[in-house]
Amino acid sequence: MEMNPFFYTIPQWGVFAAIIAIVYGWVEKKKVFGMIGSALFVVLGIFALYAICAGYFVFDEFLSPGEIVGKELEPGNPELQELPLQIKLLPAYWGFVFAAVIAIPAFYFEWKEKKYAGLAKVLTGLVALGAFFIIVGAIRAD
Repeated sequence: MEMNPFFYTIPQWGVFAAIIAIVYGWVEKKKVFGMIGSALFVVLGIFALYAICAGYFVFDEFLSPGEIVGKELEPGNPELQELPLQIKLLPAYWGFVFAAVIAIPAFYFEWKEKKYAGLAKVLTGLVALGAFFIIVGAIRAD
């Protein structure tokens, strides 16, 4: 089954749009842009959670229960490189969900002008960038 490019391009654009909004808001001292960036991370997390729950990353189509139980997917196994792109992208999507969970307090802290807003936004950005690089690595390996 071929992976739709939508599932690896939209999250990449979303990450950079959110980071640009947050950085611009930070540099120009405009809290509304920081809030927009955090909201974009939340929307990206909702998209990722929807994609996961809708079954775009179903393992049953690719792995048999015997392969999973038999630990045939150890890191040194050559079959690991043969995994479809959907399976390789799943950790990135969970990363976007986690980034959205961190972005909710970041949005709140920015709105209430709390001192932890910057830390929460940096953590959100780092988690989202980590997920972004998972996507880049999966695309290059495929």
